[in-house]
Amino acid sequence: MKGSVNKHVRQAVPAYVILAAILVAVSIVSPSFRKVGNIRNVIAQCAVLAIVAIAQTNVLLIGGIDMSVSSVISFSTIAVAMFSQSSGLSLLGSIALALAAGAATGLINGIGVVHLKIPAMIITISTQALLKGICLILMPSSGGKVNAEFAAFLKLRFGVINVSAMIALILYALFFVLYHDTRYGRRMYAVGNGEACAAQSGVPVGRTIICTYVVSGVLAAIAGVVLSARIATGNALVGDSYAMNSVAAAVVGGVSMNGGLGSVAGALAGAIIMSLINNVINNMDISPYYQYITKGLVLVLSLLIFQLKRRKRA
Repeated sequence: MKGSVNKHVRQAVPAYVILAAILVAVSIVSPSFRKVGNIRNVIAQCAVLAIVAIAQTNVLLIGGIDMSVSSVISFSTIAVAMFSQSSGLSLLGSIALALAAGAATGLINGIGVVHLKIPAMIITISTQALLKGICLILMPSSGGKVNAEFAAFLKLRFGVINVSAMIALILYALFFVLYHDTRYGRRMYAVGNGEACAAQSGVPVGRTIICTYVVSGVLAAIAGVVLSARIATGNALVGDSYAMNSVAAAVVGGVSMNGGLGSVAGALAGAIIMSLINNVINNMDISPYYQYITKGLVLVLSLLIFQLKRRKRA
């Protein structure tokens, strides 16, 4: 098993090389980047995307994709903003509602893929649109108010790292162990490497796929709860960018879109790279529209490197 772990983790090496190159280059070009306040800001911004990147890594490893994470994030901010201050539902109830919505969305996605044989892209875009409509009905414009004590807790800093970032790091540690040291993790990789072969080996393919989508939905909901503390309000559109950014973070981190190869170790590097792009462009007073071009180029470069590595192995 150790050799298998090394193979998956090695996929992350190019991402860390790119990350190191970006950090060195930006530190030289933009002295303001090195300021402690800016580093704190980057880490705080990265926490949400880092958590969603785990969710996307899960489904990519089984050969799927989850575009519904964006609407789950938005719904979670609305749930927390609408109900965390009320005496009826309360903070814990609003978080539970967000997690339940994420799990339900994942369950629908998983059932659609397994039992209805709907392509993952189609079913997850459908649930994304459905949940987005619900979000817009509940909160057509930004509103509500997140519990102040809860928001302050997630923003609490220990050095340059806040509680939100700590939650993300704990989740990365948990899922690294889950992928590489549990039966469920081995089943995920088996399904991603071929459902037919996995089924012949005794892997409950359908159950593994459904479970993976449910976990993805719950992780997206956690990301939304964390984001709600940062923006202190609910917003039906705030999660829109996270679907593609999470795919990009995972792929930049060496996770194969064909399934069965990669690790959260790479997804973390990918999430940091994607967050750095936003921060660097803002720091250098470049038009924010260039974020899309830069992210696209980084993603294309990563896919090119991955394909070249595949050809070399073949």
